[in-house]
Amino acid sequence: MQAPEPFTIHVFDDELADLKARLAQTRIIPNEIAAGSFDPNGAWSYGTDRSTVQAFVKYWLEEFDWRRQEAELNTLAHFRVTVKELRMHFIHERSSKPGAIPLLLVHGWPGSVVEFLKVIPALVEAGFHVVAPSIPGFGWSDAPTKPGADCVFMAEHMDQLMQQLGYTQYAAQGGDWGSIITGICAYRFPEHCVAYHTNMPLPIKPPTDLYAFLRVLAGLITMDAKEWSGLKDTFYFMKHETAYQLIQGTKPQSLGYGLNDSPVGLLAWILEKFQSWSDCGSAGPQSSGLSQDDILTNVMVYWTTQTITSSCRIYYETLGHAPGKPLPLSMIGYIPVPTGILHANDLFKLPRFLADLNYNLKHVSRPVSGGHFFCVRKAARVCGRCLQFL
Repeated sequence: MQAPEPFTIHVFDDELADLKARLAQTRIIPNEIAAGSFDPNGAWSYGTDRSTVQAFVKYWLEEFDWRRQEAELNTLAHFRVTVKELRMHFIHERSSKPGAIPLLLVHGWPGSVVEFLKVIPALVEAGFHVVAPSIPGFGWSDAPTKPGADCVFMAEHMDQLMQQLGYTQYAAQGGDWGSIITGICAYRFPEHCVAYHTNMPLPIKPPTDLYAFLRVLAGLITMDAKEWSGLKDTFYFMKHETAYQLIQGTKPQSLGYGLNDSPVGLLAWILEKFQSWSDCGSAGPQSSGLSQDDILTNVMVYWTTQTITSSCRIYYETLGHAPGKPLPLSMIGYIPVPTGILHANDLFKLPRFLADLNYNLKHVSRPVSGGHFFCVRKAARVCGRCLQFL
């Protein structure tokens, strides 16, 4: 079995020069419609706010320092290794503390390992050996070239990676697609993935017997106002904020040509998710604590590796070309290993009784704010507490 090889992130000067030339020739949309009083997302109601894009492009062109971000990324230990015929990139930081716990840390879309720059040192200090891979088709990991690379495929690669690193048992944490991928690891390989933590719990298991159905009824009756409000927000998201899933789940390649060719198109597509999924209401993403550098560094991962199209294919492969429907029951069910959940005003706000139906729940954290990209903002302060049940 091949040993992991050290890897250094480096973008060639001519690629950066090409990017600057494209940014200098940007054609911003000529106008936009002012939001009306009925628009819940304010200036973002029609999509990415024009003035915000203009400000980001100006900063990207004139002030953003990729070399500084690249150097910061390279302060962590990067490797690549072949896993089931795909070359996978991963960060591997070991803790010096006795009894450190191996922890698989998996990102989602439109995220990347950049999300974990602040959390990895804190987790290592808290006593974890951290393995943070780029999902196949994202960043510096090879993209699958055959159909069928769904979340089960990704989970099998993650579990195999941990085995190849010598971690026969490990804990896992994920958000977004990472939540589903690590959840599948806990569901299908509980002898390996012995504990699970997520900041995006999903209603993966509908009631399948009379007892479970009665528990759902009892839970609905006893829900408090905050839980009802959370369900309302969840249904709003599913109805009004999932157009991207329909596109990426049916025709990801058609979209990909434009995003792979235009840095501003790529920025606008990703920036809208950082705004609508962060804890910032109708304001810009910076109001949630995300900096321009945080967002642009993440965009640069997709731009410099040309993986935006391959990253979108996970929707096509996993959702069975029918976005908006539940995950196939054969993919994931009740997760039996000890489970912790972080509720941070994310996209899916499940009441406790639904979480109990899906997980062997041992711990719940409820920070007052955070949003979908929680690790970028506050992870350094709470990561140890969130995983204390381990």
